[in-house]
Amino acid sequence: MELNLSTIRALLWTLLAVLIFTFVFASADFVGARVDAVQIVFMRYFGAAVLISAAVLWIHRGFAPVKSEIPGLHLARAVSGVSGEICIISAPLFIAYEDAISIFLTNGVIAMLLAIVLLKERAGPMHWFAAMTCLLGAMLIVRAQTHTGSDGSNIVGITIAVTGAFLSGAELFFIKLLTGRDRPLTIMLYVNLLAVLMLAGPLFFVWRPMHGDELIWLLAIGPFALFGQFCWIKAFQNADAVIVVPVGYAAIPFSAILGIVAFHQNLGPMQIAGALLVLAGGVLLARLPASGALNGSNDT
Repeated sequence: MELNLSTIRALLWTLLAVLIFTFVFASADFVGARVDAVQIVFMRYFGAAVLISAAVLWIHRGFAPVKSEIPGLHLARAVSGVSGEICIISAPLFIAYEDAISIFLTNGVIAMLLAIVLLKERAGPMHWFAAMTCLLGAMLIVRAQTHTGSDGSNIVGITIAVTGAFLSGAELFFIKLLTGRDRPLTIMLYVNLLAVLMLAGPLFFVWRPMHGDELIWLLAIGPFALFGQFCWIKAFQNADAVIVVPVGYAAIPFSAILGIVAFHQNLGPMQIAGALLVLAGGVLLARLPASGALNGSNDT
């Protein structure tokens, strides 16, 4: 890989995006079980919706220029994305944060399988080898968690994390379908507004007042995550996906460091081996020649 100035910028933007979402996905651990995951995700999308709507009004003086002709596809992306994010924010309440993230990052494999089944894309032997490496790593992490859990909560956390990976993989598949059909501003506007509308009903049943540090964090999480999306966009503007996507797997060491430093979690040898396999398989999958949903496993 030629490290020209554009590539270096892409690497820095990617690392910043990954760092931001490492903290966003750890929101439940920061605010504790006092705030439901639905409320956390609502606050994330609500803050982002306010900012992106203001940007659209500032640029276009109205919403007509960003109207989409394929709202159903945006809805499918929003449903899978919001549900997946609720899962990935909830999972660390039951299992180690870095393990939840490692399982979650198998979403690229799910997107690949959906592309093969639904779009009839072809995958070569190396694609399957990379996918199986990812899945083997996830299985090692699951095995480590089931062996250390004594009250059944680990099974709950694993189930939530795996569900989140499937939902996120579906979201990546829909994002790839949307890319090229709608502008990035339109895609960002639709997902944030639809997420707010989707979560407004469930929020009525789980809402609780927020105070102090948790209030500050939950008010900031929307703009924070939106800036993370901006960082991803800037990264892809400066380099191809084959460079950007593998760097996105820095989420695994970032989450491990955060888990150890902030949440005092310990990593066993099986968990480390599993995370390294997910990392290796994900990087290999991202760097293989592919089309459609086979690339982009770290879009957020």
